[in-house]
Amino acid sequence: MAPADKTMFCFCHWGGVNEIGSDGSVTYEGGTTEHFLVNSGVTYDDFKNLVFDRLGIEPLHKLLHFTVKFSQKQLIRLKDQEGVDHLIQFNDDFAHVYVTNDEKALIEKPVVDCTPPVVDIIMPVVDCTTAVVDCTTPVVTRKRRKVVEVEPNETQSEEEEHASENHSASASVTTSCNDAALLAPTAWDEAIVGQGQAFENPDAFRQAVFKYANAKKFPYKYTSNTSKYMLVRCCIDGCQFKLTASHEASTNLFSIKKFVDRHSHSLGDQTNYKPQFRGKMVSSIIKEENLDCPKLPRELCNDSLKNFSIPLTYLQAWRLKEKVKKELEGELEDLFKLIPGFCNRLIEHIPGTVAAWSCKEDSTFRRLFVAYGCSIRGFHAGCRPLIFIDVRHLSGPPEGSLVVASSLDADNGMYPLAYGVVTSEDEDDWLWFLQQLKLVVRDREVVVISDWNGIILSSMDNIFGADNHAHCYRHVQEIFNDFIDTNPDFKLKSQGKETAIRYLNEIAFARTLEAYNNNLAKMRVFRRELYNWVIASGPEHWCNALFKKPRWDWLNSNLAESFSAWSEEESLLQVPKMMEAHCKRLSQILVNRKNDIGNWKSSFSPKIIDKVCENQKVGHDLVATCQSVFEFEVQEQRLGRVLVNLKFSTCTCLEWQMTGIPCPHACRAIALAHFDVNEWVAGWYKKEVQELIYAETMCDVSNLELRCPNEVVTDSSPKEENGDVVLSPRPPIIKKRPGRPRKNPIKPEVRRVKCDIRCSRCNGVGHNRKTCKPTLSIWETHG
Repeated sequence: MAPADKTMFCFCHWGGVNEIGSDGSVTYEGGTTEHFLVNSGVTYDDFKNLVFDRLGIEPLHKLLHFTVKFSQKQLIRLKDQEGVDHLIQFNDDFAHVYVTNDEKALIEKPVVDCTPPVVDIIMPVVDCTTAVVDCTTPVVTRKRRKVVEVEPNETQSEEEEHASENHSASASVTTSCNDAALLAPTAWDEAIVGQGQAFENPDAFRQAVFKYANAKKFPYKYTSNTSKYMLVRCCIDGCQFKLTASHEASTNLFSIKKFVDRHSHSLGDQTNYKPQFRGKMVSSIIKEENLDCPKLPRELCNDSLKNFSIPLTYLQAWRLKEKVKKELEGELEDLFKLIPGFCNRLIEHIPGTVAAWSCKEDSTFRRLFVAYGCSIRGFHAGCRPLIFIDVRHLSGPPEGSLVVASSLDADNGMYPLAYGVVTSEDEDDWLWFLQQLKLVVRDREVVVISDWNGIILSSMDNIFGADNHAHCYRHVQEIFNDFIDTNPDFKLKSQGKETAIRYLNEIAFARTLEAYNNNLAKMRVFRRELYNWVIASGPEHWCNALFKKPRWDWLNSNLAESFSAWSEEESLLQVPKMMEAHCKRLSQILVNRKNDIGNWKSSFSPKIIDKVCENQKVGHDLVATCQSVFEFEVQEQRLGRVLVNLKFSTCTCLEWQMTGIPCPHACRAIALAHFDVNEWVAGWYKKEVQELIYAETMCDVSNLELRCPNEVVTDSSPKEENGDVVLSPRPPIIKKRPGRPRKNPIKPEVRRVKCDIRCSRCNGVGHNRKTCKPTLSIWETHG
């Protein structure tokens, strides 16, 4: 029996060989070695499960052997509880356990035919007797001496001994979950099978060697590497691995001539092995496996380690991503010459489409504008005269910006109208984009909501007029925050900043002039500098009370941002690929929106019905009196007396006029008059209007795929295509900027308002409290 309360350090081995040194010591070479602690009294089943769990292998068809302290050369079969007790009793502080295959059970299994699948040629059949056994019984050897076998119970034949030596180093090794080196895909083990295996070309052979070496976990090098002959050896000194291949003139294939798959590695060689990174090989594997190239280098690092067990640095992943992207999408020079033909096909297949592009004087691409005919007709059929414009930086080449324009449908949803690409956001590019957008809008008067930008302001005033341009309030709020944070004249703590932002929100969302003036007075009392900033910022372009044109209570351009958000994936592509992806994506959106109309159970969308019900609930408790058939007076605690006129659909709170949906006061008046509140909702929200907007969807976009770049010839001289003279644009020259690319767009320039310095002691202008000089008369009086 094993002694009580004894704890031992136990080594468990799998897949290697024992070697006897000149001094008679025994060391384990190759394979995998794990360790664990074992206590006396452990059962045989628990001990066996612990061994296989640590090694991470299946116990099926496996045998256990162990050694004792007085004979490290003899393997003893471990098959029951008595063997476990002997292992603990006849070893001191540590013990060795070896896992081998049960050869008798494996012989009963059918032999796998390992003849390599070649390309329609006849090859010699490789002897696959060694492929049946994954890992043979550990063999004790002496370097440069005769082979001494360690027999568990029976001896091996000479053929089995040779198979054991040949296969032990190349066997598939399974590591534990704590091992840092992960395993390559098991299919890579069969990339190199044996002599006679043929490959289509030398590159295919190099790729097979790369896969095989990473699967077997050994470094390799080419001592000869030409298109006619290659010789591959292991980088570890003294290793016998050798692989030769040459070109066959008769079949024009590249075949293996000699394959010696014997390794003499130490345990440290395999433990310290690091997979080799070869960009050309990994990129070809990604294309071969039809894998999607990740958008971010960090994602590629994770995918490479997970799928191929090849760790990559960030720089390696970035270079590999660019290489795969270039190989999958083609050269920029080839892609950009597809833009004219794609624009012409859009105009041809979708009548009424506006697709325009322009080049610089050196024929490099400059800008693009696309508005599909179905979107234009839907906009004029039922969309409100309100356009949102947003700008998103392009992540793919060329460096530039994606400009999107969208409108509102009957469900207050985003309706894509147009998009454009500009390589620079200067005044000329903005003027060109807005001119193209004006062609889409035609003679219809529209309100445009965009960011507060000096270049946009001048261009917008020239095309749509200053009165029709509304500044995005969220953008105004960001500039206001920057003004507070960067102003050297004063500093506000967190609570003071929250108060300033609350006052600014009250100024922006005030509907009446009275409420606007009251909130502006609060800001003036709080901080005169902030009051001056509000006055100088042009509040008539972002305040509800001062803006003269209808914009249906939309102060922000976040609707257009949602349009550019679903275009984010497309913005990572090159411009021609982005055009193709955008066309397919928009086709799906239009079809889905059209199908959603069938889910409307009333004449309005569920979103509008919920808003009406909410206003009815708020107005239910209000007190209303009838002044005439269509005039009502409603009392409210916050606004006091409010007048509602049902004949003209107006309320003195102005909410009804600004939104088109009856406000709580109007809902109370309509209920008092016993009318249906749905009859007083503006026609822009009706189901019939939504059906008109989405009556036409995009045609079959499968006919709009990009042509092969080889079919188009790029030149700076004009070309004739279908009778039209077409210039083929070249990609713009991209200058790599220093440092890491920005993730967030550059913040707009903060408008600073020059404020007069006012003294807090004497309330004078032109100096502060420290520099205040009281008059002599005051000092004499107190003297």
